[in-house]
Amino acid sequence: MRPHETTLAEVLQSAGYVTGHFGKWHIGSVQPESPTSPGKVGFDEWLTGLNFFDQDPYLVKNGKYEQLKGQGSVLTMDATLDFLNKHKDGDKPMFAVTWFPAPHDPHKEVPVDFPGGDDLYKDLKKKYGIEDHFRGYFLEINLLDQQVGRLRKELRKMEIADNTIVWYCSDNGGLVTQSAGGRAKKGSIYEGGLRVPALLEWPAKLKHITIDTPANTSDIYPTLLKIAGAEVEHQPRLDGVDLAPVIAGTQKERPGMGFWHHYESGQSTWSDRIIKKLMEAQQAGEATPHPERLLKNINDFPKRDRSNFNGHAAWTQWP
Repeated sequence: MRPHETTLAEVLQSAGYVTGHFGKWHIGSVQPESPTSPGKVGFDEWLTGLNFFDQDPYLVKNGKYEQLKGQGSVLTMDATLDFLNKHKDGDKPMFAVTWFPAPHDPHKEVPVDFPGGDDLYKDLKKKYGIEDHFRGYFLEINLLDQQVGRLRKELRKMEIADNTIVWYCSDNGGLVTQSAGGRAKKGSIYEGGLRVPALLEWPAKLKHITIDTPANTSDIYPTLLKIAGAEVEHQPRLDGVDLAPVIAGTQKERPGMGFWHHYESGQSTWSDRIIKKLMEAQQAGEATPHPERLLKNINDFPKRDRSNFNGHAAWTQWP
């Protein structure tokens, strides 16, 4: 992410919210002095990894590198709940972003004291004949479900659930074709690679309703800003739209959406490996071993060859 962008956290922070980010980052450096670290793009508190992480991960807590013991997705929710409990009685409204590291290869995380933790995999294996090596993937999905359940239970225990918006969604399609919910899977621009479920809970305002109108994660920004009554000066044109009419059930369509897969290859980012080296240098009082990451993708604006459009693209208004 370029620091020129205005983030949801920055806008809500300026509107009086206390803000926190917990979990996977993967859109910039996590070195606190970098202009694309969570602390420099609007988050007051953060416990963050560069990319995916699982067991006993190396993470960054408000600029300090450390290794924590436990499962990455559980630690991520632990930090989220600590933040909410810390600020629930304060004079500021709260905004928390939780980006789970699971499910992600090599699928080492498992549900914690979760009865029937293997049932999802067993049911899908019986229904679709899914191969045994995908078991870890479905176990991590169950772990994710468990952690979201922890959040909802804790919000009720804090007695703030009624007027708290919980918005859950995935980032891309399923890993297994048979259960991806549509044609193909992750890595394609077909429905199995793009369309994922989202859940939105706001007991004080929203009734139970099923909505089949496809939307986009870029819609979260304008929707939440409208709800919060926060405004942005000189807002550039957005890809996202305010979903309030869709959520209210008064609008059934959203403008068309564009998708592009593999226009440019991703960059491998080994979170534990990088943060461990940063931690060792910080503890020794030495300079960063990764100075090249401080200004990564910040001052470099590569020109695009408009005659060479790689990858697989789609413009769709559904279905």
